[in-house]
Amino acid sequence: MLTKMTEQHLISFARHVNLLYVIFITFLLNRYLKELRSFMDSVISIDQDLVVEAIRTHALRTLQIYASGTAIKWNDAELAIYLIFIFGEISKSMFSLILNDPDVCADVIQGSTKGRSAFSQAPQVPKERRKEIDYAEFPLTPHGELLMALFETGISAYPNQAVVMQFFETVARYGDFFKVRKQCIVPALEAMVDAR
Repeated sequence: MLTKMTEQHLISFARHVNLLYVIFITFLLNRYLKELRSFMDSVISIDQDLVVEAIRTHALRTLQIYASGTAIKWNDAELAIYLIFIFGEISKSMFSLILNDPDVCADVIQGSTKGRSAFSQAPQVPKERRKEIDYAEFPLTPHGELLMALFETGISAYPNQAVVMQFFETVARYGDFFKVRKQCIVPALEAMVDAR
């Protein structure tokens, strides 16, 4: 009887320790990601092109390695997707650094980092004509290329819940991307209802 109770207590204790470990790792990861964003904002004020190219290169390289069938660590996969997630926010930071006039800055951000123009290099089109345009004909912006890579590489099938959650958070954050690449809607929906 005593042995059975001790065994049950040990199992319960092990579950609690495991839960505390997961909470601690999540806390550290969130703190790390916030510090990473702060660091990137600081470097942007010095060299914008360096930050953009570093994010783009690292994210695309990681996704391409995964797509080639080579195993990558879950935290590398999650970081690549997180970099794509914050790329849009960093784009807004860059525009606010470029322009000192807040009114002009708001107009530039509205026209360049939101909506379809954040993902497609299409010409400016009056609002009433936007639905007539086939945005698939136009090349993608760097942010659009990064989002497209998420779908082309199949990273949504990565066997780690943190990576999958970051994928869905990124896809949900940039829903306007689907207005310029409608062929990605079905893969996004399939990823949401697959066999996981």
